[in-house]
Amino acid sequence: MSNPETAPAKGNLLLEEAQASIFKNKNFLLLWGAALLSSFGISFFLFSQSWYVVQVLNLEASLGLIFIASSIPRLLFMVISGTIADRYSKTKIMFISDFSRSVLLIGLVAWFFFGEITLWTFVVIAFFFGILDAFFWAASGAILPTIIKSENLTRGNSIIQMTSQSSFIVAPMIAGLIIAFGNYEVVFGTTAVMLFIASILISFMKVSKASAKNETEGQSFWETFKEGISYVKNSRLLTLVILTTVFMNLFIVGPMTMGLPLFVKNILQGDALAFSLLEAGLAVGMLVGSIVVAVLNLSRKRGLIGLTLLIIGGMLFIGVSFTTQLWVSMIILGLFGACLSGSNIPTVSAIQSVIEEKVLGRVMGLISLASMGLIPVSFAITSFVLSLGISIHIIMAVGAALVVVYSTFVLISFKELRELN
Repeated sequence: MSNPETAPAKGNLLLEEAQASIFKNKNFLLLWGAALLSSFGISFFLFSQSWYVVQVLNLEASLGLIFIASSIPRLLFMVISGTIADRYSKTKIMFISDFSRSVLLIGLVAWFFFGEITLWTFVVIAFFFGILDAFFWAASGAILPTIIKSENLTRGNSIIQMTSQSSFIVAPMIAGLIIAFGNYEVVFGTTAVMLFIASILISFMKVSKASAKNETEGQSFWETFKEGISYVKNSRLLTLVILTTVFMNLFIVGPMTMGLPLFVKNILQGDALAFSLLEAGLAVGMLVGSIVVAVLNLSRKRGLIGLTLLIIGGMLFIGVSFTTQLWVSMIILGLFGACLSGSNIPTVSAIQSVIEEKVLGRVMGLISLASMGLIPVSFAITSFVLSLGISIHIIMAVGAALVVVYSTFVLISFKELRELN
């Protein structure tokens, strides 16, 4: 019979061992390093690309073409990316994706030196990035549960998210300073180097053959694909998660991704540095949210927490859309970012912990598809509404209001998400 007085001490010891095990896990450390380099490089690229189109090419109304060019192939290939992730090595898929993107960016730097950069240059790059992204996200979303224990999923996801958001704080600020001196080649070249090193780190990860192939041997590709679809269709919980993800990305993430540079230029009357500071404010908020989730290592009522913070985040985004001062926008956007992390990380971790490993790739692929699948539609709608003369801050506010209404309805009506642990 255990001594009640020693129980808390034993509990603390187990907690410390669980925390330490993540940082003693070679696979996790390699994944962590690759995530840092990838997110830092991609942040450099996305910030610089958007500002180049808006400020240098002066084609702000055409900015949506770039996002559509990446989103459409991402949508098409994400339909099958999860199936491929379950049939083949997830690490190899991630390696090929990062390595190929680094090669594309080396080509972009060469284009700067030997050719004229136009809008269509970025459209072509975006198209191929979209294809590679489709396979990368399905594989990366499914690999973490195969290399760490389920009780550490929330902490592991939080650490990866913290790393990502830290890079998104620093990278836009550095990129903004480099752009101020007119050197886009350095920004894109740095991105290429970072993605190349990230691909090398991924190549050193060792995941067991069983984890890589699971139980798909002997099945045809079509049988594997149908099994994943049926698995999600038969789960009301997964269906709700996917629908909520679709709604949030259609009405908030799409307008935010396309709208922030326009919001800075047209509403705040800012420059590249102001844009970088606004994105840094969002990233700081997401970082803080990730740290809080990592410290708490939530394992109870994660669905309820996720939905509640999504509603609060939507209200904050409405507030952002009506600000006219940079510092106010940064603060509110930071709070929004904290809610976004606090909503996303626990929910994804809870889902990862209840999915059978043999279908992890397919389910996470479908969730990734839901995250990005309707973004091309969102970009198209945003571009169309902008062409009608409606201000970007109105578009952002209406989209966020729709998410608040929808999330409140789901929270009240469906206990599956409320009771998700």
